[in-house]
Amino acid sequence: MHLTFFDYEIPVLRALVKLGGSARTRDVYPVVENIMLPKLKNHPEEYGHYKLQTDIIWKNKTQWAREFLKRKGELDGSQRGIWKITDTGRERLRLIDVTGKDPDEGKAALIGIDESVAETEEKPEKVFDQIEKIQDHGDILGVRGIVYEPVNEQGVILLFAALCYELGFRIEGIQTKFPDALLIRKNSKGTFSKCKAEFEFRSSNFLSHQHPLNGCDLIICWENDYKDCPIEVLELKTIVANFK
Repeated sequence: MHLTFFDYEIPVLRALVKLGGSARTRDVYPVVENIMLPKLKNHPEEYGHYKLQTDIIWKNKTQWAREFLKRKGELDGSQRGIWKITDTGRERLRLIDVTGKDPDEGKAALIGIDESVAETEEKPEKVFDQIEKIQDHGDILGVRGIVYEPVNEQGVILLFAALCYELGFRIEGIQTKFPDALLIRKNSKGTFSKCKAEFEFRSSNFLSHQHPLNGCDLIICWENDYKDCPIEVLELKTIVANFK
């Protein structure tokens, strides 16, 4: 399983505690790296570079984690170049230490944020501003009681669930591990065949998430931008027109 910017949230908070509560960017990075070292050893790709970005991958994800923490009120971003933990951030760490559970677990999905938002040339601040501006929804969709177009992977799952019966699918299970969905699919004989599917907002996310080609029969996405994809792709964006 690859690392996402969500994995860097707690290390950022703990780094700031170690640094006395606040620090400059250049001082935070080495402490975060040290905290993440056990995981980084198993993920050497984190020391590479994205095609679209110049920063080392783990530093880029640290920047995204910082911005998300700011949006949740766990970091104070009022002073440029200074990272400062807030009482809310300290309370999150306290609860983790006491209960062993992260109180923020699942929160990102509830507010419409998934890891794919970081796969862009844009700065984290601009992307989160855009997300807040559109209030976590896309253009008007108006299909099967779903008002807006998907803006993330969770929206794709919801839309597919609403349409799957008429598309000849049945959902046997949804899981957090790869692949996302265990489906059965109606074939030309009128019977059903097993189908393992992965949900993505854009089909190219399958590649950037470094999923293996084996073990997945179908990519279900909103937008198909994966040219010459070796796996079958179901693009919901083109299909929904038949349901309006």
